[in-house]
Amino acid sequence: MLSLSSIVEVRVNTTRPADAGSSFSTGLILSPWAGTVTEDNRLRLFASAADLLNTGFTVTDPAYLAAKAYFAASPAPDRVYVALYESEESPADALADVLSRTADFYGFCLCETDSARLIAFLSALMSLSGRFVFFAGVSGSVPEAVSASGFLQAACATGSSRVLTVYGGDVYAAPAVLGEAMGLSRLYTSAAFALCYQQIPGMLPSDLSESEIASLKALNCNVYVTRGTSRRLLENGQTVSGIRFDEVLALDRIASDLQEAALALLTSGTGKLPQTDETSAVFINRFSSVLAGYAAGGVLATGVWRGGATGTLQPGDVLENGYQLWADSYDQQSDADRAAHKAMPIHVALCMAGSVETLLIEVEVSL
Repeated sequence: MLSLSSIVEVRVNTTRPADAGSSFSTGLILSPWAGTVTEDNRLRLFASAADLLNTGFTVTDPAYLAAKAYFAASPAPDRVYVALYESEESPADALADVLSRTADFYGFCLCETDSARLIAFLSALMSLSGRFVFFAGVSGSVPEAVSASGFLQAACATGSSRVLTVYGGDVYAAPAVLGEAMGLSRLYTSAAFALCYQQIPGMLPSDLSESEIASLKALNCNVYVTRGTSRRLLENGQTVSGIRFDEVLALDRIASDLQEAALALLTSGTGKLPQTDETSAVFINRFSSVLAGYAAGGVLATGVWRGGATGTLQPGDVLENGYQLWADSYDQQSDADRAAHKAMPIHVALCMAGSVETLLIEVEVSL
């Protein structure tokens, strides 16, 4: 599959410290297979966990158990890819083979428990580019999970917004959270949602103390616990970068939509687009209509720009509706860029709406 980036490149730069699947609500399960992996069973698309049983999987196969946890989500996703690999094959090679066949997925998980293999997979993952998020399970005791030589420390050290870790009793915690994320993504196609505090039907809550939760969260690991007597909550729905999953997903969707909008203009067949400021205005108007939809859905919101100075935008300036677009004049274009038929870059500043996760209630009482 040829990339669109040679025609329209979208660069998303986040201001916090710190190419693409076409479906943002489809998951991928990578699973070891005790039998022989063939061209027929290497990569298949399923609409339910029962479908796996109908095609030769058993109720004890890791791929089936992962799919069962994945489809237990509410709202439920409608499909998942299952990719099998033999024990002598590395998970990184298995993922590379999948990507050579399709990029039609967004979140993916790995049915592996060996820390060394997970760390090796993580290292290979960091060399890939694309719009995806790796949902990784972390098991064992909390001291084991947070140990300096463990996978969780290695994952956190990447600071990547493409890795989401979740602590659970077994390897199937990750596909359970992945299923919830893909189900929510399917339901909220351009509207805001939060993975934080969601209930995960395919996952049992962990019995953790506040100090254990704090040690896991210090490494930006997600936990699923019971608060009060009965509230089962996922905390905090974040990637190891600390950025919430829904914001990573929203930025990927926005980048994809802007890319598609630009390509629609470039390939409309209504005549060429001249290298003039009027053409920049055409792109800006089209992109504004895309961003207006995300503002209406609560993904973007009016707010103060907290990034650095860029263009005419200064720290403290207010972004109405959560976005601002501009382009420099073609009078400033270099001879080389003009000869290469390049457009002047369209600059987009975004203010994410964020989400409220904690609240203080002060009650004043007169006695």
